[in-house]
Amino acid sequence: MAYFSSSDVGDSLDELICPVCFELYEEPIALPCGHSFCRMCIETSWESREEDTGCVCPNCREVFPQKPKLKKIVIIANLVENIKLKKREVGLGVEVRDAEHGGVKVKERVKSGGTDSYCEVCNREAAKRCVPCEILCCAQHLKPHKQKGHKLVDPGVKIEEQRCNDHGKPILLYCKDDGSLMCITCMGGKHQDHNVVGVEFALAELKLSKSVKKWLFMYYIHIIQSGRDAEDMLEEKRRRVCQFVNESVDLMKSQINKRKMEKLSLLGKQREKLEQQMESLRQGKSTMQTALQNLEDMSFLQVCGYKQIVAIYVFVWITLIPKGYKKRFMCFCVSVRLPNNVLRPRLMSLDGRTLSLDQNSAHPRIKVSPDLRTATLTGTEHLYPEHPDRFDYSYQVVSFESFSSSHHYWEVDVSLSSLCAIGICLNSMRRKGRGCGLGGNHESWCLWKRNHKYSAWHNNQGTLLSMPGDPERFGFFLDCEAGELTCFGDSRVLHVFRGNFMDPVKPAIGVYYPNDGSVRFFSF
Repeated sequence: MAYFSSSDVGDSLDELICPVCFELYEEPIALPCGHSFCRMCIETSWESREEDTGCVCPNCREVFPQKPKLKKIVIIANLVENIKLKKREVGLGVEVRDAEHGGVKVKERVKSGGTDSYCEVCNREAAKRCVPCEILCCAQHLKPHKQKGHKLVDPGVKIEEQRCNDHGKPILLYCKDDGSLMCITCMGGKHQDHNVVGVEFALAELKLSKSVKKWLFMYYIHIIQSGRDAEDMLEEKRRRVCQFVNESVDLMKSQINKRKMEKLSLLGKQREKLEQQMESLRQGKSTMQTALQNLEDMSFLQVCGYKQIVAIYVFVWITLIPKGYKKRFMCFCVSVRLPNNVLRPRLMSLDGRTLSLDQNSAHPRIKVSPDLRTATLTGTEHLYPEHPDRFDYSYQVVSFESFSSSHHYWEVDVSLSSLCAIGICLNSMRRKGRGCGLGGNHESWCLWKRNHKYSAWHNNQGTLLSMPGDPERFGFFLDCEAGELTCFGDSRVLHVFRGNFMDPVKPAIGVYYPNDGSVRFFSF
């Protein structure tokens, strides 16, 4: 004889109960996430949601953008029907035994007695009754029902008293709007749009609200105390920051005053040095003025001649003039006007050589004079031999001499030309084709004369010069170490070119159309 014990029923119930209504499945369905529910429970849950966030699984909270197709789970439905049958048979004390009817063996159910005060799983004394499962459980078999949050009552309490009066189903929900208990079916009626929660959740929320009020009060007290502490802390930080700022300002003032005193001391030393140099310059000026006064004696000039005067000039240049003031001395000498311009420098370099033109560099239409000092533009070409240094496009010629150190001065007569260029160029400047004109590249520096208008040119960039009158000659003072080419005209400085004159440079002359003309180096 075989029996279906109540333990078989209890074990199967735990896996076949809907997590929404906590009852055996009624037409069980499965969602795409794998969780199962009663069809009515899941549809009611979705319809009661106010926010438009799609369909949500009540168990794992997975969101389905579109409502999934709900298909009945046939296997679970059959198991539920079998469990319900076994539950009714066990609850009624039905004994299943073998019997023969007409020679055929069949199962026969015989009622054996009730178990109203005993656990329906192990037949021990019952501790509680599970309302959704409608089963009595001892303390041991009550644990799974507690873990699932099932509603539990004393064994003597009638289940009918814990059911909904309208539908006869277990009371599992609490309406916050009406403050009434309800079953799952009530959600489709007057409570359809109300705020409904589970009974256990409502009880926990009520208890939680009391603890929250207490916690909020303690938190408020803490905030007040923390605020006072924060104010004290901020005040202390403000005091420290102010102290740090004051100390930093004092330190910066001290450093600024220290640097100020150091700079004042340095400026004082520089001032003393400048005063010494000015005193030396005044002495040199006095000596020079005395020498010039003595040179006014014409008889002395007739005896000594120009060479002796230049010798005195060179002596003063070398022995009396400081290195840093040689340029100022040259400007002074150029600006001095003596009878017959006796001391005015003319075509001389301070190393004692006289400049001359290089015939091998002259353009075929440039005629060089026999003394190699005058360049004249002609209408015909001269039979000059081929040479790599000869200009073949620009009407130009350079000197034999090249300078890369020391100081040099020379003068050029431009009175016989209305369109010409005078200056210097690097010895390495190319001589063939276009782009080698004086002032039209970065390798040459020159003054241009165009019909009584004058300008300074370098690297194809020109500067118009203010020139009163029409001077006949221009002076050039080259300081290779300082990298300066000073241009004089009419006894004053016209322009100063700056460049790298440590590379060899040569004085250059250009004579251009439309009119023939001549440009000449003054002889020394």
